[in-house]
Amino acid sequence: MDEMMSVFRYLIPVLCFVIVAYCIKHLLQSKAPKVTPACLIDEMTGKEYLITNWETSIGRSNACDIVLNYSTVSRFHAVISKHKKGWVLTDTNSSAGTYIGKTQVHKSVVINDSDEISFGGIILRFRIK
Repeated sequence: MDEMMSVFRYLIPVLCFVIVAYCIKHLLQSKAPKVTPACLIDEMTGKEYLITNWETSIGRSNACDIVLNYSTVSRFHAVISKHKKGWVLTDTNSSAGTYIGKTQVHKSVVINDSDEISFGGIILRFRIK
């Protein structure tokens, strides 16, 4: 019985080390799939807001990925995210609303290339690069 305990005393830490090393190796080798870049273009000023993350927040707050510093834009106005079905726009209960064309967004909606999106009256064109 003492011999078994001696074997387990050394075998279990070695086994744990091997498992952790295996997990670390696979974490380092795996790469996140690339996001097809997109952008929002302010056609009035020509300013382009690049979208390269899986999820991009839009609002007046400096904590947002895309900052629209206008009084009609809520601090955390909307989110654009990449899904299997394409790019999706979600309004985050903004006070002035989010629109695709003239249609208000009440839930998550798939957006297409060249869609005109309004965030609190600020109109931007969505483009897939």
